Amino acid sequence: MLVPIAVISLIAAALLSGDGGPRLAVAIVDEDRGPVARGFKTALADHADLADLSRDEAVRFVRDRNRGPAAVIFPPGLSENYRSGRPSDVLLLTDPAQEAGLGALKVLLLLMEKKAAALADPLAGQMIVLQERNLTGNRLAVTSFEQNLPGFSLMFVLIAVIFGTSLGLHDERDWGTLPRLLVAPAGFTRMVLGKLGARAVLGVVQLAVLLLWSHLMFDVALGSSLLAVLALICAVVLATVATGLLVAGITRNREQVQPLGLALVIVLSGLGGLWWPHSMAPDWMNAVAPAAYTTWAMHGMNDLVLRNRGLEAVALPVVAMIAYTLLATAIGLALFRARQGAR
Repeated sequence: MLVPIAVISLIAAALLSGDGGPRLAVAIVDEDRGPVARGFKTALADHADLADLSRDEAVRFVRDRNRGPAAVIFPPGLSENYRSGRPSDVLLLTDPAQEAGLGALKVLLLLMEKKAAALADPLAGQMIVLQERNLTGNRLAVTSFEQNLPGFSLMFVLIAVIFGTSLGLHDERDWGTLPRLLVAPAGFTRMVLGKLGARAVLGVVQLAVLLLWSHLMFDVALGSSLLAVLALICAVVLATVATGLLVAGITRNREQVQPLGLALVIVLSGLGGLWWPHSMAPDWMNAVAPAAYTTWAMHGMNDLVLRNRGLEAVALPVVAMIAYTLLATAIGLALFRARQGAR
């Protein structure tokens, strides 16, 4: 019963809760300082959290901090152009990685422009022309393949590695191999770590093949640094192997591995953003998401795939996942050794 409860709860909380997820966060650069720009800001404030910033601060808001999908720059003379019936270019400094939020912002701006133009002159043409500049990459849009395939690849590796690690250790115990390792000269811990290392190598190969296939067949970008991709792959696989060790340490037999392992895969996938972007999740889910190492894995993957970044972008996610790996491995070894010694 644990697995269906976990599935229903996560999907309902993330997609069907009815609160629409967190509000948009939008940077505003008001270089017009006129009534039209003020009217747009007032209307936008009903649907988004606005940050009134300078142009340089807005660039950092979108590019460096990834706080919102775009910064809206209202140009000088916007209000005067409206009075004269001349169109104005409104610049959007965008982060296409936040596709859902960016699309919602464009729709809001266009609807507000149509409403304002109709009130001023029902016969007037388009008074605002949106111009885009990508701050986080070299493309104005990302594909649905790039949005979804990295997360699906991580999910399949979670299933393979967590179950392969935990079930493999239980098999070793049932076959009588592990009891003999307790008295082996190499030591129990070293022998178990060696077996985990073999699982890690297999997981690295699996994830690398999935990402390479996505790149070759669906043109999914993999960032600007091969070293960054390899570092992220190794970090997430090591964390997943450690999770498999925890499952083996908690469970008594193979039968208990299946529900616990599957529940963990579902929770880690939902919290980590492997199925949907965090912008679609409610605030409470985003607040607890950093506790899941898959969240850090997807942060790094999004920076590589959607923002075309390099090694510097994955440094923090890799450190976070290595820290989790060390902690989970220590706990898992203690639990597994205690349970093995108790048999």
